Amino acid sequence: MAREALHQQQAKDYYILLLITDGILTDMDQTIHMIIEASELPMSIIIVGVGNADFDDMERLDADDSLLSIGSRKAKRDIVQFVPFRDFKNVPPHKLASAVLEELPHQLSGFYNAHHLSPIHEPPP
Repeated sequence: MAREALHQQQAKDYYILLLITDGILTDMDQTIHMIIEASELPMSIIIVGVGNADFDDMERLDADDSLLSIGSRKAKRDIVQFVPFRDFKNVPPHKLASAVLEELPHQLSGFYNAHHLSPIHEPPP
């Protein structure tokens, strides 16, 4: 669906993949390749880490400091937001929601701006 939406003429379709994980990746290189490929699509990936595992791999996928890359391949944009749930156990739920959605507006507008897509303006009902 996201690949089909790549050919849209207006800012209409955008997809969000929510992953809830214990932090264990079986193939980091393949995951990075898939995220790099997905960085060209109208989508974002939100990862919520649960438990007390080492989330270093998830932090690497988040790539806040520089775009994700492997070999000569580099992501077109940052599409991953990682949030460790354990950091939000004793805070109001809206803090978790804010952290989970923090990068989404920038990711969405970044995709639409890069593809010169403008929003659909529908008249009110």
